[in-house]
Amino acid sequence: MEETVNSDVTAHRYAEAIFGIGKDTGKLAVFQRNAEDFLSILEKSKDLYTALSHPNIERCQRRKIVDAVLEKCNYDRVFSNFIRLVVERGRASHFSHIVASMTSLRDAAEGRLRGFVYVAQALTPSQKTRLTTKVCQVMGCEVLLSERIDPSLLGGMRVELDGKVYDSTVRRELEKMREAILNSSAQA
Repeated sequence: MEETVNSDVTAHRYAEAIFGIGKDTGKLAVFQRNAEDFLSILEKSKDLYTALSHPNIERCQRRKIVDAVLEKCNYDRVFSNFIRLVVERGRASHFSHIVASMTSLRDAAEGRLRGFVYVAQALTPSQKTRLTTKVCQVMGCEVLLSERIDPSLLGGMRVELDGKVYDSTVRRELEKMREAILNSSAQA
């Protein structure tokens, strides 16, 4: 648990640093694309991830490996240097957390929220558009919802956004009815 907290704090510090540079230079979108692409490369190649993150691999060896990878990528020069710094300092294992923190910082700066909508069955494109439009109106900002299918839901939906849960599932409505029945019988 403590290591997760420490890695999140470390990742956030790196994300803040590159976010600040991206904001100052107007390259936030470029840095975000570069970060997501590099993360995808790390996720696809376990050998590369191990080589860049294993503590027994010497710093100079990690540098050669990351340079070879970056040579094939057409990343912004500043962002490439950022990746080199992350790898040289033995923080490659934090890269997914760095990207998540970068995304959060960018979303906050651009007035955007991300959340999840849980449904029993996939929403139609029309339903998803109507839901997103309604949530945007209520929240007063751009909202990006990722859909999650949860067959245990009987119907309705649950939206998780900005640390809050908006539950209009059939299961929740049944729970409310049960509570109301139990409360009214206790008062009788």
